[in-house]
Amino acid sequence: MWTLPYRIHDADNHYYEPDDCFTRHIEARFKDQTMWIDRRDSGPARMYIGRERCHFFSVGAGDSVGPPGIMKAFLRGDSNEGGSPSLRPINALAVPEFVNRRARLEKMDEQNVEACLMLPTTGVGIEPQLRETPEVLYPSVRAFNRWLEEDWGFGKDGRIHGAALLSLFDVAQAVAELERVIDAGARFVVVTAGPPVIGHSPAEPTYDPFWARCAEAGINVVFHIGRTPFSEMYNTPWGLRSHPPSHRHSLMEMALSFTERPVVDTITALIADNLFGRFPRLKILTVEYGSSWVAPLLHKLDHIARLFSKDMWRFGLPPLTPSETFRQNVWVAPFFEDDVVGLARLIGASHVLNGSDYPHPEGLEWPVEFVEELNGLPETDIRLIMRDNFAALLEAKA
Repeated sequence: MWTLPYRIHDADNHYYEPDDCFTRHIEARFKDQTMWIDRRDSGPARMYIGRERCHFFSVGAGDSVGPPGIMKAFLRGDSNEGGSPSLRPINALAVPEFVNRRARLEKMDEQNVEACLMLPTTGVGIEPQLRETPEVLYPSVRAFNRWLEEDWGFGKDGRIHGAALLSLFDVAQAVAELERVIDAGARFVVVTAGPPVIGHSPAEPTYDPFWARCAEAGINVVFHIGRTPFSEMYNTPWGLRSHPPSHRHSLMEMALSFTERPVVDTITALIADNLFGRFPRLKILTVEYGSSWVAPLLHKLDHIARLFSKDMWRFGLPPLTPSETFRQNVWVAPFFEDDVVGLARLIGASHVLNGSDYPHPEGLEWPVEFVEELNGLPETDIRLIMRDNFAALLEAKA
């Protein structure tokens, strides 16, 4: 086991949500319209949004899942066993450190983790479907964030930094909830990749009140893999399913709408629509989308920007090249099996984040194992990635 002379920071941790994470604090009139779990039968728990089955997680996300790190050897290419996140499944809801803050702090001490970004599991698969019932969307988001604050907190102790769930579907309501969670101490918010409304870029000036407040308050905006509008946008024209369930995509569904495509298109939109020209202090984190897409994207955007005139920028000419903009405003938490050293050399070690994905099966059981991927980097860069970059995001103010 690797050891380091300092406690690390981890930019990709998760909890497994309890059944009432959306219903505990929601107004009574919306309780049967938001996400809820049906455990009335003896079979697998069924997940619903109102009367409709949840598109992304049709069953309870934590009820039967592989333990932390079970897929490591497979993902590193060292084994042919373990290509399923349900390998040797456990009931994650019965593991204290997956569901309880105090137990998790004890586990973090054991793992030598000082602070972490704590992200949803179920929560990243819900928001786009809630857009179908706009009157329920924001009561659900507010209720989830109240549950998050109650059970995990927004990091007032400096250790577990829960990322509040937000939706850009309605700008005014998004800003109102953003203000509320800022007042509660949130430093991170997680937003769904892709168009907030079909036909609209998230970087259109319409959404500037949200981005302006994030920049002003030093809020870190996180794009994390999960349910997005891309399945409807890209799958259905090819005769594929508009709502493939998590971990049960076909090869083409996965390639079109669930791997890097959502974050690539979203980052492209933010750069192309000059969001960072208007808000140069804005901080964007991409988590659990890996990093194999970064080099080809930056090459492509720089090439296009060089070929064509300034008239191609519909919301103004950015002050920097696309790759320079990316290196200024975007932080990446790569998969451990990626070329992490190559990423650090491409965008700078100061914008690479250690993320273990603990306790998910495709992550690392011991977050410090991430240092195994950093051979060849100087110790100063290793410390940046394993600790200091995340610490700087916590401290930074616009």
